[in-house]
Amino acid sequence: MAQFFHHNEFGYCARCPRTCHLHVCFGNVALAATTTEFTDFRRVVADTWQHHCLRTTDPECRCIALRTPAPHLALVFSLVELTQLRDILENTALLLEVEQLLAPKAE
Repeated sequence: MAQFFHHNEFGYCARCPRTCHLHVCFGNVALAATTTEFTDFRRVVADTWQHHCLRTTDPECRCIALRTPAPHLALVFSLVELTQLRDILENTALLLEVEQLLAPKAE
């Protein structure tokens, strides 16, 4: 059974018990990522959100492009959606950090 970290009305993040990938499912987008890939994606989302949070005049308008590694593909969000995605990623990151702190130390 998957280990759920965080969810909201837009999506969720869970860890696959078989592959240990983090699955970020948000609207029509699904991402299966290693911990490193998750951290990179979280940083890109946070930077994009930070850039647009005070500049966007209509928070419901889908006008924020989130670049992807594919040269001609971007994900497009409204500020409301990007804020909800950021919420999922930030809360998951906090729970992963707590999990790491509570993990037994290898001797």
